[in-house]
Amino acid sequence: MSWVDDLVAKVLTVRQHDARFAAAVERGNVWAIANQAGVTSQAGLSGTTPVLTLANPPKSGVVGKLWFVSASVDVAFATAATVYLALGSYSATLVTGTLTTAQRNLKTGPAGAMSVIRNFLAATLPAAPVAIDILGAYGTGAITVPLSMPALSRWYDGAIRLEEGTNLSVQTSAASGASGLWSAFIYEEVKA
Repeated sequence: MSWVDDLVAKVLTVRQHDARFAAAVERGNVWAIANQAGVTSQAGLSGTTPVLTLANPPKSGVVGKLWFVSASVDVAFATAATVYLALGSYSATLVTGTLTTAQRNLKTGPAGAMSVIRNFLAATLPAAPVAIDILGAYGTGAITVPLSMPALSRWYDGAIRLEEGTNLSVQTSAASGASGLWSAFIYEEVKA
C-alpha cells in the first residue's frame, strides 16, 4: 500500500459514535406521531381526510425533515391497494381538520411544547397531493391467518423536506378496510 492509499484510508475511516439522530433529539427538535386508533382511508390521492398528515403552515419559520414513516393494516382491503407517501404543493390556504394531541417530542415527551408543524388525524388539504413514494401494497386476503404482518416502513433520514405551506400524508389507491389503517411519522423541525 502506498502512502497515498494509507492516507486516504485514514481520512475516510468513520466511526458512528452515537445514534444517527441523537444530536437532533438532544436539541429538542424531533417529534413522533402515530394514529391512536385505526382509520379508514379514502380511495386514491385525496384532499379530504387522509389517514395522518403533517402540515407546515405558510410563514411558519420552520422546515420539516422527514426521518421515518410507517403504515400498517389490520383490516383487509376490499380490493388490492398501493400505499403512498404523498406531498401537497405549496398553498397559502391552511390545512384544517382534527388536530391530534398524541404528538410527542422525543426529548421532552408530553411535557414539551408542540411542534410548529401541525399533525392531523383527519385533514382537509388545499388540494389533492401527489404520490412521491410507494410504501408498499396490501391485498384482500384474510389478515387473521398470518402470525404477524410487518408494517410498511421507510427511513428517509431527512431527505424529504416539508417546506412552509406544504403537507405530507399517507394515502392509499383504494379505500382501506373499516378503521383498519394505521400510520406514523418521525420528523425534525429546523429554522427555515
